Amino acid sequence: MGRHTRTSSEAYAAIAPISDTLRAIAYRLIHEAGERGMTALEVVAASGRDRWSIQPRISELVSKDRVVDSGRTRFNPSGKRAIVWVIPDHARPRSEGGRANG
Repeated sequence: MGRHTRTSSEAYAAIAPISDTLRAIAYRLIHEAGERGMTALEVVAASGRDRWSIQPRISELVSKDRVVDSGRTRFNPSGKRAIVWVIPDHARPRSEGGRANG
């Protein structure tokens, strides 16, 4: 955990009991998406959960190498590009030219 303020500690304690469940939901959705993968906001929408409870779980999956950057992006509803996450089995080798769009 980054900063150790009283409020951040309270927030962490409140989410900790369900973090494993939320992480499992995020992983299952990305896994089921197969090669197509999912952006963080797509995972949020499919899960029906709050963005602030799901998005950090995706980051945790990434840090544990359970989910990886596909090298592709898709547009979010805001019009900004977002990383498409996949499980490692569906990751494409990275080209020297950088990120592919898709």
